[in-house]
Amino acid sequence: MSNPTLDFDHNIIEHLGIKLYQNRPVNVLAELVSNSWDAGALNTWIDVSSDQNLICVSDDGSGMSLNDIASRYLIIGLQKREEPTDLAGRERKPMGRKGIGKLAPFGIARTVEVVSLKDGLANWFTLDLDEIIEAQPQKRYEPKFRCKNDAISEIDLGDFEYADSVTKFLHRVKDRGTGTLIILSRLTSNRVPTPEYVLERMAARFTTILARDDFTVWVNEDEIEYETAMPEFELRIPSDGFEEVEIGGRKVKAWAGFFKKAETATDEAGVGVYAHGKIAQDRPFFFYSKGKEVFQRYLYAVVEADWIDELEDDVISTDRTSVNWEHDQLEEMAEWGRKKVNSWLSQYDAFRKSLHKSETSKAARALREERKIYNFSQTENEEIDTLVAKATAELPKSQIEASREGLLEAVTKAWANEPTRILVKQLWDTLSEGGNPSKTFEAILTGLHKNSVPESMGLAITFAQRAYAVTVLAKLVNERSEQNLQDLIEEFPWIIDPSGALVTADRHLKTTINNLADKFDGDRYEPLAMIKEIPESSRADFVFLSDAGDKNIKVIELKAPGGDTLQKRNERQLVAYLDHISQHYPSAQISGVLVGNVGPSPGYRADDQRVTVQGWDSVLTECRVVYVELLASMLIRSDVTPSDDRFALIQKFAGDDVWELLHRIAEKDPALREVMKKFEYLTST
Repeated sequence: MSNPTLDFDHNIIEHLGIKLYQNRPVNVLAELVSNSWDAGALNTWIDVSSDQNLICVSDDGSGMSLNDIASRYLIIGLQKREEPTDLAGRERKPMGRKGIGKLAPFGIARTVEVVSLKDGLANWFTLDLDEIIEAQPQKRYEPKFRCKNDAISEIDLGDFEYADSVTKFLHRVKDRGTGTLIILSRLTSNRVPTPEYVLERMAARFTTILARDDFTVWVNEDEIEYETAMPEFELRIPSDGFEEVEIGGRKVKAWAGFFKKAETATDEAGVGVYAHGKIAQDRPFFFYSKGKEVFQRYLYAVVEADWIDELEDDVISTDRTSVNWEHDQLEEMAEWGRKKVNSWLSQYDAFRKSLHKSETSKAARALREERKIYNFSQTENEEIDTLVAKATAELPKSQIEASREGLLEAVTKAWANEPTRILVKQLWDTLSEGGNPSKTFEAILTGLHKNSVPESMGLAITFAQRAYAVTVLAKLVNERSEQNLQDLIEEFPWIIDPSGALVTADRHLKTTINNLADKFDGDRYEPLAMIKEIPESSRADFVFLSDAGDKNIKVIELKAPGGDTLQKRNERQLVAYLDHISQHYPSAQISGVLVGNVGPSPGYRADDQRVTVQGWDSVLTECRVVYVELLASMLIRSDVTPSDDRFALIQKFAGDDVWELLHRIAEKDPALREVMKKFEYLTST
C-alpha cells in the first residue's frame, strides 16, 4: 500500500495537542495509558529518564497493523466508538471517545516515535512536530517509516539514539508478540517528572490501575500499588469498599478518605469523578460545597459513574479535567455530590474534634511531665486543655502541634500569673489559721477566677487586633492594592502562617539574591540566570519569610487580586528563587506560595511540589478562622461585666466583620452566646 499520511488542520494540532497539554506531562501520560487500556493491554510500562530527557510508554496490547495506522491512528478526530456504550479490547469499557489523544504528546515533545507489533509484523514511524508545522500549507504530512510490515526479528535499530528503549520493549512483549511503544523525545517541558510523582499522579487519574487484576501499570519497573500510590488516611468513609447509590436510576459508587498528614498539595485534595476507570472531573473539586472549607484540603474522595461517559451528549472536557455539571442529566448528581461532600466534612469535623481533644490532653501531660509548662490541679489542667483544644481545633493539622505547645505555655502562664500566686498564698494562710473551710475554698475559687481575667482579656485584645488585620487585608484585596498587600504581609507574616512558625520578613535575603543575580554572568541554566531575567517590577512581588534559625524559609509571590490569572511564568520565577536558596541552605525547609487570582475551578495548579497555590479568599478564610476562634475562647474565659472598658476596646479593635463572625459562632456555643449578650448590652448603652 502507499505510504500512510497524516491529514490535518494546523489549528487542530495546535489547540488539541500543543496548547491543551502544554507542560502537562502527567496528562499526556494519562492519554497514552488510556490507549493501552483500549488496546486490551495487560501491562503498560512508563519509563521516565531525566538523564536522557526522555519519556517512553509501552504496552502489550493488540498493536497496530499498517492498515490500522493508515485508517485509524493517523486519522485525527476519528471517533473510537460508534455508540457511547460500545466496548473496547478485552470487552472493556473504553476510556477514549474523541480520537484526539494521539495529539497529546505534542504538548511536551517535538518528536514522537511509534513502534507497533501485530501479526508478527513491525511498523515503526516518526512524527516530527517541526516537519508537521512546515507541511501546514498542504495540510498533509507523510511520516518517516523505519519499518513497514517487516518481520519483528528484522527490526534494524541502526544508529537510533534510543535503541535501548526499543530493545527493552521487544523483550517485554516477546511472549505475546503484540504491543505498541511510544517514545517522546526533544521534550519541551521544564523538567522530566520524577518516577515517584508519575506513580502517584497516575493512581489519582485511574481507578482501574488499583482495582483490576488484568491491567497493571509500571513506572520505571515499579508496579503502581494501592499501598504506595494512595496517601495515608486517618479516616475513611466507609472504612472499606464503596458506598453505592442510585441517582435517577443510574449507579454511582463513592468513598472518601481524609489525609493523616497535611503534606499533600492543595490541587490533589477534593473529589475525583471517574468514568470507565479514568478521571472525568479532576481535583481540586468539591461539588461547589460551601462551609468547612478549612477541612477541604484533607479530603480525597473517589466517585465512579460510568454513565457520565455514555450519555449521548459529550459532557466531559477534551482534556478530561472537568464535567459540564449544568447539563440537565447531571443536575441531580451535582446536588447529591454537594450534600455528600458536606456530609463527609461534617463526619470528619466530629471525628477530628474528638481526636483533637485527646491529643491535646496527651501533649499537655507530656509537657507537664517535662516541666515545660505549669502543672495545676486535675480540674484546672482539664479546663486549660479544653480551652487550648478549642482554640486550635480549626488550624490546619500541619500547624496544630507547633501552635498547641505555644498556646499551652501562654495559657498556663496566664493562669499562674503573679497576683494569683500571691492571692492563693494569702488565702491558704487564712485557711491554715482556722475559720470556715467551705467559705475559704469558695473565696479561693472566686479569687482565682477574678485574677485569671486580666491575662485572658490581654490575650483577647491581641487576638482582636490580629482579626482586625485580616479585615484590613480583605479591604486591600478588594482594592487590589498589590504593594500594600506586600507591605502588610512583611509586617505581619502570621497572615500567611497563622501558626507563628515564621518570624519575620527577610529583606536582607531578598536583597542579596537580587544583587547576586544582577551581577551573574554564568551558565544560563543556573537559577540566578533566570532571576536576572525577571524585571525589577516583577521581583518586587516577592516576600521572604523565615524563622529565627533559617530552618524554615518560605518565598511568597503576591499577585494583585484583580490581575491576570496565575500562570506558569509566575511559578517559574518562584521556582528559580527556591532553587537558588536550596543551594545555599541545604538543610532548610524551603517552600513557596503563589497568592493571586487562581481563576475558575479547578484553577491554576503548580507542577513543582514545593509550591502551594492559594487564592486570596483561602488566605483570608484560614487566618480569620484561627484568630476569631482564639478571640472567642479568651472572651469566654474572661467572663467580666460589660462595664469593663476593655470590652469596648476589643469591640473597637475587632471591627464589624469580626463581630459578625463571633455572632455566628455564638449561635452554636452557649458559653460564647452568654458573653455576646453582655456585648449587646454594651452596644445598646
